[in-house]
Amino acid sequence: MKKIWQKNSTQNMNSLIEDYTVWIDYLLDMELISYDIIWSKAHVKMLNKIWILTDSEKNLLLQWLDEIQELVKKWDFKILKQEEDCHTAIESYLTEKYPSIWTKVHTWRSRNDQILVTTRLFTMDKVSKIIESIEILINSFEKKIKEIWGIKMPWYTHMQKAMPSSVWMWLWSIQDSLKDDLLLVKTALEINNQNPLWSVAWFWENVFWLDKQFTCQELWFKKVQSNPMYASYSRWKFEHIILQSLSQIMMDLWKFASDMVLFWTKEFDYFTLPDEFKTGSSVMPQKKNWDVMELVRWNSNLFLGYEYQVKEIFKNLMSGYNRDFQLTKEPYLKWIKLTENTINICNLVVNNLWVNKSKLEFACSKELYATEQAYKLVKTWTSFRDAYKIVGEKYL
Repeated sequence: MKKIWQKNSTQNMNSLIEDYTVWIDYLLDMELISYDIIWSKAHVKMLNKIWILTDSEKNLLLQWLDEIQELVKKWDFKILKQEEDCHTAIESYLTEKYPSIWTKVHTWRSRNDQILVTTRLFTMDKVSKIIESIEILINSFEKKIKEIWGIKMPWYTHMQKAMPSSVWMWLWSIQDSLKDDLLLVKTALEINNQNPLWSVAWFWENVFWLDKQFTCQELWFKKVQSNPMYASYSRWKFEHIILQSLSQIMMDLWKFASDMVLFWTKEFDYFTLPDEFKTGSSVMPQKKNWDVMELVRWNSNLFLGYEYQVKEIFKNLMSGYNRDFQLTKEPYLKWIKLTENTINICNLVVNNLWVNKSKLEFACSKELYATEQAYKLVKTWTSFRDAYKIVGEKYL
């Protein structure tokens, strides 16, 4: 199959080179192709607006793009390895059927800005849904806090009992942190909300009077990303900003999971979940395991690995397009999905969390109140250091 960039139709690409350079991009792009179709329709409308396409050509192209979108929804559209990506797959499909019209559509766009816009739209859609999921999780914490209000709980320093606290105080601390995380994610999404269309390969001269404001409105972007060099440079930068904001969510859920894994051991037995949340052992018939939170804990570490991977790809590259950019796609798609799944799992856990009130109150043993006893002595005009020694001697 001839590549769209091939000049010599008789020269075939070395199959090993093709496998190595394409890698799994053509498979990953099945996740992105719907967004490529969305902005291709906006591009077609703009080309009609500046008289590159006639009205009849525009209408036919929009109809054919809708046709592909329907095939994608039914899983009847495939991207071949030889096509390399979703952009070329769409072009190959329509060029084969309607070559006289589709060949005009690549006017003033390159695969570099095609993936820029496609990823930008993917991010706007997926991260908006993640924001909704975070808000749902925050509300779930709120409901659980009200449900278990007043139940005491020991709190720990150096993994030892330290002072009395409460279950609601612990859950509230996670909820408050998630609220701050939400502000970061919304800010990151706001930065992402820029239209990079027609930045092409870093160089731009508006010889066709391209109307970026028109496509901004069509695609619901908030602003135009005017500098074409920065648009291309932002391909990894914006993804990394999104990743950094989502990593805060994942770290909070890691902390929640780590606490849960400890507190629902039999030695503590402070909390539990319904049996349908548990797994078992192939050897020990008595075992009921809360594997789900162990995986939340580990996936948070895995997420940080994706962040490091993206940063390492770009940090030593010069300005300008480099094929290394391609390697950010896989970790980016994975971390978006991983974040979404982890938030939804934690929401299920919070909603179904059962609190063992009797175990918690029994665990609030008398030594937890040592500091309180010292302060009672302070109220009788004893210095804190003397009060500290007096109370401390009781626990020697």
